[in-house]
Amino acid sequence: MPLNREVRGESGRVSIAMATYNGAAHLRAQVESLFGQSRMPDELVVHDDASTDGTQQLLLDIAEKAPFPVRISQADRNHGVNAAFETALRHCRGDIVFFCDQDDIWHPDKVKACLDALDQHPEAAFVFSDASQFTGGCSDLSQSLWQLSAFSPARQIAFRRSPLETMLKGGNFVYGMASAFRRNAILPFARIDCDPIAMTHDTWFSLHTVAMGATGIALPPRLVRYRRHAAQTSVVLGGAAAFGDAGRQKAQLRAARLIAALLTVRSNVEREGRSQGIGVTSSLAHLDRKIAFLQARENLRRDRRIASALKAIANPDYWHLAKGPASVLRDYRGIW
Repeated sequence: MPLNREVRGESGRVSIAMATYNGAAHLRAQVESLFGQSRMPDELVVHDDASTDGTQQLLLDIAEKAPFPVRISQADRNHGVNAAFETALRHCRGDIVFFCDQDDIWHPDKVKACLDALDQHPEAAFVFSDASQFTGGCSDLSQSLWQLSAFSPARQIAFRRSPLETMLKGGNFVYGMASAFRRNAILPFARIDCDPIAMTHDTWFSLHTVAMGATGIALPPRLVRYRRHAAQTSVVLGGAAAFGDAGRQKAQLRAARLIAALLTVRSNVEREGRSQGIGVTSSLAHLDRKIAFLQARENLRRDRRIASALKAIANPDYWHLAKGPASVLRDYRGIW
């Protein structure tokens, strides 16, 4: 039975959007952490991306025992993580949407803490927290995801001051399983039109919302335990530098898809800004600068001439968006 308004609080109804794919090994532990929330969600919406390991039957069993409504859809073939989350989102009815992976564990106060933050900051489109890491045992690893992604106190201050510029300057620090979005802020961008090797749903939605002039609230508590294991379908951070022809080809493809994704984000923001009568000129300028820099990096990596490297050292964006001469040297050597 849906919770009443007094229990739900000011934020309104809460949906959890989960994507699953061959997650039977860890799914029950994740769902039990949802059942143990101090503030229960109003619904769990799951899209299974054509699992073959019994996940679909496990979801049906879970739905029968859930303390809130569980709605399940199933794909006829595997479409990938972005398409799965897009489908789940489109079936959500809540005012606030929490994205949920299939193999983590949520802190009992995660939903409540995020809703409290959104109630205190009505101007914010989303909230996100830090997360601990674990490999299956009882103990967490010493390094949190914010530490892993260098989301330092200084960078947190920069994010509050200029969220879009901070997100474009470094790697992602808004992780889907540790975030919650106002549904009306992300519905205009519900079609996740990008390759997940370059950009996944969390970066997609957070970039769009901050480019539209909204902001996000960073919560330092580690409200999720992020499970690391060999079979997981997504990786928080990229791997080691790419060497060899196969590695370089893969890195080149990822770079090209990232540029394509950012071009799509830019187009969407320009369209929606015009539709809503919101000024997005500054956001478009930041996106243009990032796209131009990525294109210049790819040119240097392919060209690899000393004259091009010297020109890159003089490019202020190698200092603003990368690590100066160190990045120039890596690109000149063709290391992605």
